[in-house]
Amino acid sequence: MRDCGAEMSCVAPYLDLTAARGAQRFGALTTYPNCRGGGSAGVAEAHDHWELPIDLEWVATVLEGDPIRSQGAFLDLQTGELIPAFATDFEGAGSGAVNPGAEPDRWLFVPSLGSRAARQDMAEFATMITYRPLRKRMELAIEGLGAFRRFRDLIYSEGLVTDWHAFSDNRRIARAREFLADLGVQASAS
Repeated sequence: MRDCGAEMSCVAPYLDLTAARGAQRFGALTTYPNCRGGGSAGVAEAHDHWELPIDLEWVATVLEGDPIRSQGAFLDLQTGELIPAFATDFEGAGSGAVNPGAEPDRWLFVPSLGSRAARQDMAEFATMITYRPLRKRMELAIEGLGAFRRFRDLIYSEGLVTDWHAFSDNRRIARAREFLADLGVQASAS
């Protein structure tokens, strides 16, 4: 097992830039396509944006979910809570589950988009490796079926787990922040 810490020194500046991307994008928005004022209780009629205490890790997890297996989730625009779609009740059958259809202005749908962004993260992480034989092995590992398992095995065997998790976590949170910003929602410190 080799120590690749020195090779990863280029990751730290990139992480800072990525973290700021969602916040910068939020500041640059001028219109919010899904912001609807409708007079629902607790939701003002003219919103420029919602600032809510949101678990960005949970939003990132929902966004990366398999769209075939996961139904996404609903974000409560009053509390910032994220409710999995399978735990909702659109029919209003009285099961005690949340019914987003009863108050559509209160809820924002967060879809499961799949793992494409995670695959792109692996490819970008590989390009930051300066030791060419290791970079080549990473590039080969992320091709085709089984890429996630091969990539995981490789980063564990090469001692890059901490660097990968720092890079990946930062990218996931930035994507969640950017997704919400596009919808006019800003995550505040909870």
